[in-house]
Parts: sequence; structure tokens; C-alpha cells
Amino acid sequence: MAADPVPSELLEYARDLFAPEDPALQALTRAALEFGMPVGWEITPDIGRLFQLFCRAVSARRVVEFGTLAGHSAFWFARALPADGRVISIELNPEYAAFAREQLAKTEARAKVEVRVGAALEMLPALEREVRERDIPFDVIFLDADKAHYPEFLDWSARVLRPGGLLLADNVLRSTSWNGQTLLDPAADDPRILAIREFNQRLAADPRFTAMIIPLRAGVAAAIFQP
Repeated sequence: MAADPVPSELLEYARDLFAPEDPALQALTRAALEFGMPVGWEITPDIGRLFQLFCRAVSARRVVEFGTLAGHSAFWFARALPADGRVISIELNPEYAAFAREQLAKTEARAKVEVRVGAALEMLPALEREVRERDIPFDVIFLDADKAHYPEFLDWSARVLRPGGLLLADNVLRSTSWNGQTLLDPAADDPRILAIREFNQRLAADPRFTAMIIPLRAGVAAAIFQP
């Protein structure tokens, strides 16, 4: 049965009821604005709460995310983990990384989050070595950077996720940075759009993943890994 899109006031009702911004998040958001971070790129509270739910559903302890920005997503992941949990957050921009470290140190997430500086794709071999040497795979992987290489991240995820682990990816339906091009436009030539199309198609067809796109905000892919 077809249904109309959910009205914005109902989306706001659900967000405000289940994912209100507490003082720590409000302070992080204010500091990011004052610092000059890009506006609207951060994970919103409804998505953060969804990630928290997912992490607890899979009993996550080890999370790696690509794209720290101000630290919003790392903050939500850290909240979902037990006391000995750990979030490794990869950020290309050293100024953003330093900002996130400073701000997260003021919160309950300070003991759980490690921010590393580097290009996402270039960090993959070292992270994979850590998994092999310690024999401790990741429970959750979150992709939110270097979107032109999402297909390569998908291949890598299958090597470092534990069975029953979770793969999350943002901006799999749209982005304000695509210069007016859209995912379904056959004439689109933005490398990020082409890569995300391939990522979505491969994720949907891969028998090792049970996946779906959640059409919230810019679209979030969520997939359970069952090799």
C-alpha cells in the first residue's frame, strides 16, 4: 500500500522524543559552529540514536569510522559501547582532528575515542594489520568519507568485520556537495555518485550482507555481515 512521505513535523516529533540534544551535544555543536566547521555535515541526533541502537543490538565493542569532522558520530558510538569499548575515528583534516580530540575530551566519550589523522583509503592496510595481529575484528564500520572509494571500503569491510558485525554508510542517496547532480540522474558524472551507485548495487547483491537503505536524512545503508 502506497503512503505519502512522512511530514516534517512527525519526523521532528520522533527526533525530539527519542533523540533530544543534551547539553554535551549542544556544546559540541556550538563549538563546531564557532570553529567554522561545515554546517549540516554532522550526524544529526536521530541518526546518532539509530547508530546507538544498532551498536547495542550487535553488542559492539570495537568501532572504526571514516570521517570524524567535529566528533558527533564518534560521540554517539562511544555512548553505545561498554566501558572497555573503543572507537577509532579517521580524519583527513588535522585541524578537524585536533578540534574533535579537544572537544571529546570534555565529554564522557574521552576514554573511548581515538582520533587518527590520515586519508581514509590509505589507512586501510594498517587497520587491517591491527585486526590480523590482534585477532580482534571490528564490530561496526561506519563510512562517511572518501565516498568515491566506497566500493573499495566494501571489499575491505568483508575482511575486517566479525561475523554478525555491522556496516554503516552515510550519503548513499544524496548529498548537498554533489553540485546539483542526483543519484538517479543517468547523466551524472560525479565520481562520488558513480561509486555510491556501485556500492549500493554490490551491497544489495552480496549474499554475505543482509542490507537495507534507511531513507533518513541523506540515506544510511545498514548491513549485517554473515559470511
